[in-house]
Amino acid sequence: MTLERAALQAIANAKLQDAELLFQNERYSNAYYLFGYAAEIAIKSRISRLFQSDTIPDKKFVQDIYSHDLNRLIALAGLSADLTESRIASPVFDGHWSAVSDWNEASRYDIIDVFEATAMRNAMVDEEQGIFRWLQERW
Repeated sequence: MTLERAALQAIANAKLQDAELLFQNERYSNAYYLFGYAAEIAIKSRISRLFQSDTIPDKKFVQDIYSHDLNRLIALAGLSADLTESRIASPVFDGHWSAVSDWNEASRYDIIDVFEATAMRNAMVDEEQGIFRWLQERW
């Protein structure tokens, strides 16, 4: 399956909207899970910019893209320094990243309480310092 950058962006937005809908309906575990996938897919949208036409990318790089580790994906996207800068500049943003970066794909098996789901939601959708907005500005 081939995914173009615009498709990844649309999928990330859809996951975020679905997560919000689940959260509003008190389906906290599933909302948490989808908020995390929204972040992952948004990062992968940024990574897609790194591919060059008529060039075969490094095999390890391609394999690493299939990771679900948000910190690892941030590094692959070339955003590590920018993320560090943003975290140092704002304790609020730093807290948001901490909440989001704790996510992993195995959370689909977890029962997430309202407090953890709320922290994830707030971290993702904060209008001024939210992780999703930060990623959108860079994808």
